[in-house]
Amino acid sequence: MPPVTTPAFRSYLKTLPNMKLSIDSAVTRITYEGITDFDSLRDFDKYSIESLPKACSRTIPEIIADPANNVVGEAAVPGANISTISVHRLIVASDAARYYHDIGRTMTLASMHYNNVLSDFKDDWKAYVQLRKQDTPTVPLISDKDKDKTVIKWAPLFEDVMSRTFGARGPLMYVIREVVAVPAEVDDPLDPQSYFGTSGSLIEELIARLPHTGAVFKDDNKTVFMAISKACAGTSVESTIKSFSRRRDGRGAYFALVANHAGDNKYRLIVKTRMNILTNTKWNGRTYPLEQHISNHRQACDDLTDAATHIGNQIPDQAQRVEYLLDSITSQDASLQAGIGNIRADSRGMRQNFEAAAAHILEVDPYRKNSKQNTGGGNRANISDARFTAGRGDSGVDLRWYPRKEFIKLSQDQKDELTAWQKTNAGKKALKKKRKGKDSTNSNQKNGGDWKKKFKKALKTPEGLAHVMSVMAKEDSDGGNYAAAVASLQAAPLPPAPTVAPTAAPATNTASNVSFAAAQVSSVNSSFPNLSTKVQLQSIIKPSK
Repeated sequence: MPPVTTPAFRSYLKTLPNMKLSIDSAVTRITYEGITDFDSLRDFDKYSIESLPKACSRTIPEIIADPANNVVGEAAVPGANISTISVHRLIVASDAARYYHDIGRTMTLASMHYNNVLSDFKDDWKAYVQLRKQDTPTVPLISDKDKDKTVIKWAPLFEDVMSRTFGARGPLMYVIREVVAVPAEVDDPLDPQSYFGTSGSLIEELIARLPHTGAVFKDDNKTVFMAISKACAGTSVESTIKSFSRRRDGRGAYFALVANHAGDNKYRLIVKTRMNILTNTKWNGRTYPLEQHISNHRQACDDLTDAATHIGNQIPDQAQRVEYLLDSITSQDASLQAGIGNIRADSRGMRQNFEAAAAHILEVDPYRKNSKQNTGGGNRANISDARFTAGRGDSGVDLRWYPRKEFIKLSQDQKDELTAWQKTNAGKKALKKKRKGKDSTNSNQKNGGDWKKKFKKALKTPEGLAHVMSVMAKEDSDGGNYAAAVASLQAAPLPPAPTVAPTAAPATNTASNVSFAAAQVSSVNSSFPNLSTKVQLQSIIKPSK
């Protein structure tokens, strides 16, 4: 009995935009092999379709009627040629037929049109097949170190792994999608000339529409449970999934973890604790670095932003974040308070920019500064050298005595210039003076001498002033103009020497001292852009009360 097919499907097999069999005899012969409608394509795989040309080349013999045995006579079916291009297109169509069946979509002439739809499907299906052949990604483990965010941090990572781990019909992510029921086609139609709907891609279509029924789903559900069991082993949340272990219910275990450890109640607790960090946690500059305190504020705001997508809490804006940060700092360090003053004055718009404000006060972190002083670290100038410098050479080297460890770090040009200077009369004189003061200098350093007093003493001589400014310019991260500062400071009028009455206490010319100091402060402000350098130098040169 001839196979039953429709004129529309015969046209689909014959026409050039589709299967391109071209002639009626080829269409007839292939229907005798079992391809009679779209659904019949699911019974063929790549290898069976590749064997069609050989099978169709043979003629089907005539069947002689035998009424006595209820045999109906049939005419012979001549063999026909099946082209290579038709074979390739039929393979794509059979893949599409199984794909549509798995996601519960009805095949139509429009959705199976080769030129309009299946030519794109072919490329994506090929990529999908290659993706399935890749190694299965490692399941992320839950960490108790994440405290109140154990499952919150783990869940997105686990979902990503499940979207790249494949079961018999598609990504295992379909097992733990939020909605079990597959949307009706009338509510989720295919996009025009496409093989997917609102999901937007082949893989997302599988995740959204693979059914939660049948033996295949049961196997995939067990696989998901084993992955979750591995992730929870030995953690504080392991007890949450124990009731699902008997049935190996991966979907049930996953949503129990989310409900108990990543639900709305958990997010409300996170919002409460993070707001407590922003509003109540104080930083005094003595227990840990300012950078860590700022990082805590930054992380707290990131967590509040994440929580807002779940429970709709308010998120602090930039101005509020800056205000929270400034209010949390209780350290009275002068440099830090000067930086805070700049922010409150909205210098460079920092009061509306958390990151800019944070970067500004990090420059004068008192914890870091005190740590350097206590450990002998940092780039502090050698005060003994400030008193015995003879200026700076053309190579940038300070013309003074160097300990061996410092000398070997100089460039070759600096070493040559320094060696030549040491052989001059001025160099010999400076080195001789250094040797005389070496013992007392070392004693002062060991006893933690007052570096401000030493700098003030050095500032009284042109050579010392030049050296102090050059050292501070080197420390200034923005590149201070020490030459301009030296010229300005040296040009400022020195206060006149105080007059001393024979029987009275020494008098001081306070107005002159203040005038000279004011000129020095002005020069520092215009020559050094870095806040920490300004504060440091101004604290040295301010007039004594």
